Amino acid sequence: MAHSTVTKKGQTTIPGKIRKALQIKPGDRLEYMVEGDHATIRVHPGTRALKGVLASKKGKKMSFGEIREAATRAALSRAGTR
Repeated sequence: MAHSTVTKKGQTTIPGKIRKALQIKPGDRLEYMVEGDHATIRVHPGTRALKGVLASKKGKKMSFGEIREAATRAALSRAGTR
């Protein structure tokens, strides 16, 4: 089991094996969920989830608002929220 130490400022380093397994990159945002006496950590999909979403000419005649809504729907479906 991997472990790390918490500093006085409440900071810690995520062990390399964990970063690699979760594909955590610098700048990624993490989400924490507390369940009883333990916590679950997951990588927030953020803008990384949008990669390639609009890589077609389908949005050519769409307004910016329509493109943003389509990107949001695609990100949510990729994250398994829908």
